[in-house]
Amino acid sequence: MKYMMEKQLTQGKQCNYQVTFTFTDAEKAGVKNHVLEHFAKDMNIPGFRAGKVPLHMVESKVQPAYIQMAITEHLVNKGIQELLGENKDLKFIGEPYAFDTKEDKGTTTVSFSLDIYPEVEVKGKSWEKVQMNALSVEATEKEVEDSLLNIQKNYADYKDTDTIAVKDTLSKLGLEFFDKEGKSVEKGTTYLGETEFAEDKFWEKTFDGKKKGELVELKYDTKKLPAVLHAKKGEAASLKVTVQDVKQIVLPELNDEMIVKLFGKDAEVKTNAELRDYIKKEILKQKQESWLVQTIEDYLTEVKKAGVSVIIPKTMVDQELKVRMQNLEKRFGSAEKVKEYFQQLGEEKAKEFVEGVQTAAAESLEKFFILNKITELLGLTIDWNAEQEPFFVEKQLYTKLVGELETPADEKKATKKAPAKKTTKKAE
Repeated sequence: MKYMMEKQLTQGKQCNYQVTFTFTDAEKAGVKNHVLEHFAKDMNIPGFRAGKVPLHMVESKVQPAYIQMAITEHLVNKGIQELLGENKDLKFIGEPYAFDTKEDKGTTTVSFSLDIYPEVEVKGKSWEKVQMNALSVEATEKEVEDSLLNIQKNYADYKDTDTIAVKDTLSKLGLEFFDKEGKSVEKGTTYLGETEFAEDKFWEKTFDGKKKGELVELKYDTKKLPAVLHAKKGEAASLKVTVQDVKQIVLPELNDEMIVKLFGKDAEVKTNAELRDYIKKEILKQKQESWLVQTIEDYLTEVKKAGVSVIIPKTMVDQELKVRMQNLEKRFGSAEKVKEYFQQLGEEKAKEFVEGVQTAAAESLEKFFILNKITELLGLTIDWNAEQEPFFVEKQLYTKLVGELETPADEKKATKKAPAKKTTKKAE
């Protein structure tokens, strides 16, 4: 059907537009059956196949308010699609917000806001003189050996033993925190040998040679204790550690059998030498990617100093913050667990945490829009909506400013420093 709703688009103070749709009761009635058909798809009524429930019966089962809301939502979504088609010069971004609905005689008016890409301001041409560092990464022999050791640990066997050798054993430690009066405030367990503090000199010196059942008392010092061992309840003053169990780590040999277990029979990696070469390339790849991200960030920071700036609307930052908090909930498992975590942090630290996430969201958006503008000025054609390989945009920018980015497939090329050169070009 042809929708004849009135549409009004008004530019706001910041990077947004106020949108107003007005549609008649007749238009609402015209899409009612379409909406009821959607309700019918999810309705199970004995005697009727899914999606085949008569519409008059569907209407009797759904509250009228829900039907009206669905009708309004359908018309609004249709109106937005038409609006986007009619205003292709405007780059809308994000979701509509600040909805307001008013009913009048025979009409319904819905108003809301839509953000557009903020305008990036470029003052002068100083940004063209900003240089980008050339690639310089290498994979050390120690890094390769550490990676091989981690592979072995993943397939290690464990045998009972009595004495801790920090680098060769896995030890279960019982923890008990005490306050200044000697009252126990918290208990827990941790493992020495596969945690972030396994190679910590303090822990190696403290526990190397300790035997199963031995008790070690420590002063509670957050500077020496890793974050995983920080007390969460009360004011801890001391920590008693009991060696509950000690296992000898028995590493498997990295032979052909192990390599088959890792990669499969038909894999290209079949020998120990090929495994080392594969690991070296993977280390180079990871380093290159990390280096690339940091280099682009450094470049954009200098570009900003050179006169390229953008103001990100608060609503856009708020939406990005919402997405990041939702991701945090996924990591924790639920919104309730995030709430519990914030309660443990305390009100002030929880507020600082959220403000930190908000700042990171704003900075991320700022970098995105400036990067988008710079690639445009440099004549790079990039479809931001298309699916691309990881770091596609960053690689394109590096290639434009410095030169072809070598792949880690060629060790000599990947570890060789690219020749220094002027790293910007005037936009064509």
